[in-house]
Amino acid sequence: MRDIWLKLGCFLTGHNYTIVKNSSEASSKSVKKYLSAILIVSILWGFIGFVFSQRYLKTGIYGSAVVAIVMVIIVVQIERQIILATGKVWLARSFRLVIAVVMAIIGSVIIDQIIFKEDVEKLKISNIQEEVNKILPFKTAQLDMEINALDSLINKKDSERARLIGEVTKKPFIKGSTSQRINHKIQIRKPDGTIKDTLVAKTDVTLIDITNPKADYIPNIDQQIAGLRSQMAEKQSARITIRQDLENELKTKTGFLDELTLLFSILFSHNIALFVWVCLFIFFLAIELFVLMNKFGDVRTDYDMTIVHQMETRVKMLEKLAER
Repeated sequence: MRDIWLKLGCFLTGHNYTIVKNSSEASSKSVKKYLSAILIVSILWGFIGFVFSQRYLKTGIYGSAVVAIVMVIIVVQIERQIILATGKVWLARSFRLVIAVVMAIIGSVIIDQIIFKEDVEKLKISNIQEEVNKILPFKTAQLDMEINALDSLINKKDSERARLIGEVTKKPFIKGSTSQRINHKIQIRKPDGTIKDTLVAKTDVTLIDITNPKADYIPNIDQQIAGLRSQMAEKQSARITIRQDLENELKTKTGFLDELTLLFSILFSHNIALFVWVCLFIFFLAIELFVLMNKFGDVRTDYDMTIVHQMETRVKMLEKLAER
């Protein structure tokens, strides 16, 4: 079990397991100490990544789990930059300190959003009411315009329908005609006095009564009026529930910046909330600096000296080869 823990520590920190195994117990303890620090930071940021992606990115459980794993990998790679550093690394230390401060601010803010979730929700309800009061007149005016336009169009169609019905009632039938080409047999007298039968083509026209074609337009107008009245009913229903619909729409849209603004308004208006955030910030900053303090706060182990010795030996060999 100790070897598994040590192997896991070497895997995450980037140490050579063989060299650590052949080194003193101090080197093994150092690796385990780094492992503990990395695990603490990784678990914390895995949780933050999971909660953030699920609440604001809407990635679901599996997507949030992937984001959490990615966050853990990023944290491990950042910590490795310090753990595997050798020699004078003041620039790396300064850069890691800046990252620690930024990550502590982000982490404490996200955790604060979870802690003060109910307070943020209460303040959000008040802000939603203010937004609804601003948006409502414009939405109401727009719906009223659409309803009036539909009502005017329905009245126009009703007038057209009434006119057609009046015309069809007065003249249900109109005169029409049919024509037929018929050959008629006639007799003509020739100059010599004889009579001859001749066929002459004539067009016979017959007058008949047909249904007024305007009656066919009435069903189409009835369908148009029914569709317009259905649209008007929908608009009137939306007009009645417009306030509730706006409130529900605003509630379903969770904005990170909106909640962040509300959170800071809570922090700066309540000293207790600000005190909690400061404590969380210090806590996160201390955790972020675990590895940095362990790396540069302790004395060198024989593992570090072995690595440096191997490097120096290799450099000397290369220098001798270059001289030859």
